[in-house]
Amino acid sequence: MIVDVGALAQAVAMDDHHAGRAWRPASGSGTEQGQLSGGGVGVLVAHAGGGRGRGSSVAEAGDGSFGYHRQREGRGMSGHESDDLAPTEGLRTRAGQSAEMPEGTLPPGTRIGRYRIEALLGRGGMGEVYRAEQLEPVRRTVALKRLHLKQLDARHLAHFEIERQMLAQMRHPAIAQVYDAGTTPEGHPYFAMELIEGSPLTSYCEQRELPLRQRLELFIRVCEGVQHAHQKGVVHRDLKPGNILVGEVDGRPLPKIIDFGIATAAGRGAAGDTRLERAGTPDYMSPEQAGLEDGVEVDTRSDVYSLGVLLYELIAGRRPSAGAVTGEAVRTAATTPAPPSQQIDTLAPGNAEARARQLHLRRRQLRRLLRNELDWVVLKAMRRDRNERYPSASALAEELRRFLDGRPLSAVPPTRRYVWSKYLARHRLGVAAAAVALAVLAGLALSLYGLRQATAQRQLAERRSAELEKVAAFQQSMLEGVDIEAMGTGLSVGLREQLRNTAPDKLPLLDQILSSASPADLARHQIDRQILANALAAIERDFADQPALAADLRQAVAEVQLALGLPHKAVDVLAGVAAWRESSEGPGAIRTLRARKLWADALVAAGRNQEALAMAERNLELLAAAPSGQDANGLRLDAERTRALALFALGERARARELLESLVAEESGRRPPDDPLLLNLRADLGLAMGRMGDVGQARATFEDIYPRLRDALGPEHDDTLMAMGRLAVMRVLDGDTEAAVALQRERVEISLRKLGAEHPATLSERGNLANMLLEMRAMDEAEALMRAVLEARARLYGPEAAGTLRAQLNLAALIARRGRAGDALPLELQVLEARRRLLGPRHPDTVFVEVNHATTLHRAGRPPAEVQAQLDRALPLAREVLGARHPQTGAAERIQALTFLRAGRADLAESLLAAQRAEAAARREEGDEPDVLLGWAHAEALRRLGRSEEARRIHAADVQWLYDIPDAELRPEQRGARELLAEEQALLNAASVSRD
Repeated sequence: MIVDVGALAQAVAMDDHHAGRAWRPASGSGTEQGQLSGGGVGVLVAHAGGGRGRGSSVAEAGDGSFGYHRQREGRGMSGHESDDLAPTEGLRTRAGQSAEMPEGTLPPGTRIGRYRIEALLGRGGMGEVYRAEQLEPVRRTVALKRLHLKQLDARHLAHFEIERQMLAQMRHPAIAQVYDAGTTPEGHPYFAMELIEGSPLTSYCEQRELPLRQRLELFIRVCEGVQHAHQKGVVHRDLKPGNILVGEVDGRPLPKIIDFGIATAAGRGAAGDTRLERAGTPDYMSPEQAGLEDGVEVDTRSDVYSLGVLLYELIAGRRPSAGAVTGEAVRTAATTPAPPSQQIDTLAPGNAEARARQLHLRRRQLRRLLRNELDWVVLKAMRRDRNERYPSASALAEELRRFLDGRPLSAVPPTRRYVWSKYLARHRLGVAAAAVALAVLAGLALSLYGLRQATAQRQLAERRSAELEKVAAFQQSMLEGVDIEAMGTGLSVGLREQLRNTAPDKLPLLDQILSSASPADLARHQIDRQILANALAAIERDFADQPALAADLRQAVAEVQLALGLPHKAVDVLAGVAAWRESSEGPGAIRTLRARKLWADALVAAGRNQEALAMAERNLELLAAAPSGQDANGLRLDAERTRALALFALGERARARELLESLVAEESGRRPPDDPLLLNLRADLGLAMGRMGDVGQARATFEDIYPRLRDALGPEHDDTLMAMGRLAVMRVLDGDTEAAVALQRERVEISLRKLGAEHPATLSERGNLANMLLEMRAMDEAEALMRAVLEARARLYGPEAAGTLRAQLNLAALIARRGRAGDALPLELQVLEARRRLLGPRHPDTVFVEVNHATTLHRAGRPPAEVQAQLDRALPLAREVLGARHPQTGAAERIQALTFLRAGRADLAESLLAAQRAEAAARREEGDEPDVLLGWAHAEALRRLGRSEEARRIHAADVQWLYDIPDAELRPEQRGARELLAEEQALLNAASVSRD
């Protein structure tokens, strides 16, 4: 069935349901959409027939044109392993790979499952690691680790399985992510993991000459990642610079721990494998791991020792001196290594000074920091007796935080001098101020008097400035913290309480009124008229001499307007804020760019997509010249996303999808799989897939995204609810209507309670539910709901707003489907004329309705010549704009065949229908039913050509099965298919009588 999924919207809603008549269980509802962030118009997605059970197809008693294409675009997606996105190792890319491939290496282009090999990155004792491209469900570059075939004995297979399970336990920003694991057809186990574009920890710090503080902050993040692994029962065993790669995200360094390939789950009892126990790198290996401490098993404190060696190297620029290293040398070492300060003291004078400069310190300052404190920290982490080390990686990290904060360290003996020195260092400003005050009191009375007067004036100014800032913050928090649900409930309760005290006999009337008017709607309108409008007027009046503060307050009001569903009002407010910031702070200032970002969001939400696109592109130009940083990078991503949404709403869907795929691939390499921003980007892409016909892939995406957002943000967070609504839409498009309706009812109930019945998002969700109910043939409930949605949209937004036109088209679809196609025609024609005028004749949404209109003319029994005239306009547009293989184009071609049949041109109809049946049969998968309407029409054409035997054979193969089902066992969609065939037979008979 063809369905108009609408433009990308904040809340997915079904649109232009009237598009298709292909029978397929409940896959035909359109989706009424605004856009991912608001605005825009819809697009049709077609589904076709086949398959008993869920996803089967015959002929949907439908609302408009005929759509029969492959019944499950991407069928079988549920059988694919979804992108697990669990943590694991990754590998950095290496430049200068040799063109000569080692024996047994996979050549570029080789396919392993959903991955295509691009280049060899490295080889190790257990296998090779390749750069590869993941082809589905998202395209991205990964590192693919394949184990050697010759090592796949039972022990190594067990090792691989342990590693896979262990890595799947870990989810931390400092641990590289695993995406997938499996076995090649040849029996090679493999991991697909995050490809880390970075440098080893020490190389990164040395190349950039990071100050000591930044090195320690980076090291603390590494400790946090190691602690996470330890909490999951995992000991890394091979922590070294090459296994800690540092890249940059939003201009900030981000360490990633990789290569857990020799790690073992703590306590798994693998003591018999001494080679595994002693795997690691000698220079970073603890004494017990090297075998120095006989009978002592390795535990998490072994990794603490390795972290100590890493910290030593980050500070001193080299590892502990020879003779103190582990491996065979550690067996002869009688003492712990020389502290870092001594290591630096052994350098030539010029080299020691250079080392201090690399750490952004003077030589004497570095020596004092090391000898007084950091030497103690490093040596405690590297104690030969593990009981004397820090008990955990988190304890080591906390010790370094104490150092950075200027607090006393646990590793340093707590002498009175040391403790007092730390106190004085932490409070040097206070101590200095006290010393100055004493000196002044001693002999500068007159100066003190003048100082007190100046200080009093300064303090008064500071106090008044702080008061103004508090006022601004208070007003902003009050505006942003408005709870529309609570306010609506309070209004309702207040009205009831007032009537109970003054006119209790009127309470039943109030209850009747409140049952048809959402208290949240009352609250929103009250806030708009009484609070927001008054707030803007007060800001203009009271803060005219403080324009910066006024801009902050106006921006806060605009954000509330957006949250309440008043984007048209927010646009004007944000335009003024952005103009002031640009003139006062400059066009490239972060605060200016943030205001412009909100302005673009409001334009999209208001459906002004051309302006939003221009705004986003201008923002990207300004951001290109802005210094890199977390704020700038985040705004850059927002602008790219806005550009994609605007492009999609404007009909440039291929460009929009390509941009979204690029953004998802880029952010997937930077963020953990449950990062809300990444999940929302994937949701944008999933919706684009669905609207372009890739329904199976879109549903698989949302089935993965929704529970992740629910767990990460909570069940009623806006992003969770958005994903919930989209999942319901994709379920119905994929033929699972009952599951979709259950989920959508829950979504509507939440929207009614939180936002009110007339919030744009609620209207979209109610429209979705109406279309789903239509698929379930709950006609009365569906029609009542559709009429309510249309009335609200027309009253609130005007008769030609995008959402109003979608609601009107949905209602026309339902009326046609209930056997009143003639009554549906004027409603549909109004939508078509409006879309031609507003969007242009070649916009995909306009083309969809052109095809719909031909279908409705056919169903209304209009003369074939009139239907043909509409087809002469619609079919070339569909082929040109949508493409020859698009489902909606196929729907128009089916109408063409049926029109020929009604016009008495059975010869033309038969040739078209034969080709269409052959194409449908080629797409049909095992277990799918044949397309019943195509079979019926083809048999009728053959019968009129005198080819009765062929007609009987086709009818028996493609149609009779529907009538073999007992009436009591018919599903709603099958009953509708019988009704559709009866309607088509009546239309054909009437045309025959008319010709006679």
